[in-house]
Order: sequence, then C-alpha cells, then structure tokens
Amino acid sequence: MLALIPPGLAGAQGEIAGRVTTSDSVRVPVVGAEAVIPRLQRAVVTDSLGRFRMKDLPVGWYTLVIRAVGFRAESSTVEVLRDETLSLEVKLSQSIATALPERVVTATEEGMPARLAEFIERRKVGIGHFINRDQLAKAEGGQRQTGDLIAVVPGVRAQRGGSKIWISSARASSEGKCAFCRMSPLQLDRADFLAGARPACYMDVYLDGRLVFDSTHPENGLFDVNALQPAYLAGIEVYSSAAQVPAKYNRTSGGCGVLLIWTR
Repeated sequence: MLALIPPGLAGAQGEIAGRVTTSDSVRVPVVGAEAVIPRLQRAVVTDSLGRFRMKDLPVGWYTLVIRAVGFRAESSTVEVLRDETLSLEVKLSQSIATALPERVVTATEEGMPARLAEFIERRKVGIGHFINRDQLAKAEGGQRQTGDLIAVVPGVRAQRGGSKIWISSARASSEGKCAFCRMSPLQLDRADFLAGARPACYMDVYLDGRLVFDSTHPENGLFDVNALQPAYLAGIEVYSSAAQVPAKYNRTSGGCGVLLIWTR
C-alpha cells in the first residue's frame, strides 16, 4: 500500500521524502528498504526510522519502486514538482514464503550464512573489532541492546538520546566537538537534535553491505542502531578509524570510521 501525504514546506528542487513501515497495526519501520526510480537509475535505502530522501530530481512523472527483503515490492506513479517536496507513506506487506526444493548447504563458521563470508574472513585477519552471533545471543531478551554492545568497543563513542544510540568515533575534542569533521548543530536532522544528538564524528553505517547512513549527509537522519535488535543480527564489524576500514567500504577516508551490520 502506498499513499500520498500532502506536501509540507517546500524543500530542495525536485525532492521526494518518505517513510517505509510494515502494513500491520504496529507499523514497524522497515530498515534498509530500497527506494528506486528505474528511469533515473536512482536508489536510496531507508534509515533506522524507515525514512528515505531523494534530492535534486528532475521535474516529471516517474515510477517509484519500494522493495525490501521479506516484503512484497510496491510501486506507484509519482509527480515531481519544481521547488516542492513530495512526501510519501509506504506500507509493505510481508511476502508469503514459498517452498523450495531441498538443498544441501555446507555451513560456514559458527553456522553463519554463506553471504557472511567476508565478515568471517576479515575477522580471521583481525583488523577492526567484531561482535559475533554468540555475543549477540547473550544480549537477546535482556537489558542490553545492540547499541550497548557496540558502545564498549574501543575507539567508539555512543551518542545517546532516550532509547536511541547513534555511533560515532571517540576521537573528538574534550569540548565534545568533532575533531575530524566539520559539523554544526544545524547540519543535524531536527528530530535527531531534539532527541539529544549533538555534533560528532559519526560513522558510516552499512546494513548487509548497503549504505544506510552517509556521514557526509547527517541532515538526512542519523542511524539508530537500537532499531536493530540483537536477535535479528548475525554479526557486527566496527572500524573506528579510516586506516582500519576495508577498501570496499572506505568511501571518503574522512576519519570517522565505518560500522558494518549483518542480519541473520
């Protein structure tokens, strides 16, 4: 189900902003859902609140596709107007499981799925810090959340706002200002700022290999790692400095590090 909400204040020229949730009454944000405009070959993924934003779109009519693993894809025709922000509310229904022919799968280390091979290989090399399934399992159903597990990793600072936790590099000045990036409170998303977020050296965040928080655009919303419960995760990689980041994920060499989160 995809419904239009009346546009709010005019934003950047040709902009689409939206939120993706489950279609049930709970309306849980769908993290890492992909919003795609095939005609423009543009795609973004949702953050920890299920939000996405596409900026600088040419004026015109487009087919917008919203898809996520485990859900039925939804598509709709939308019109992008000059100097207006089109706001969308997208509800995804879970897909019906289909029986597949029996296959014999050789388990990887600790029973992890084969797609986590790069996580396992990097862990063997030992560069960076790793939280494995055993550690995550111990946090299930307890008082510790995903952010609490990451917060104890050396070189990490957990920025807290209520039940939310945003992850930044600990390399900051004693005044709490970011020493490795240029940021003012005005660069933060208003909702994050009101929730307690402050300027910091926030890490890039990847979910199953897809960028879900771009540290160069904090105004699009920070990534709340507590939105992902330990029970749904297979492993976490933390690289607190640019020198540690695997080349595949080192986009900017900005010094704030990278957080890789892998689901089960």
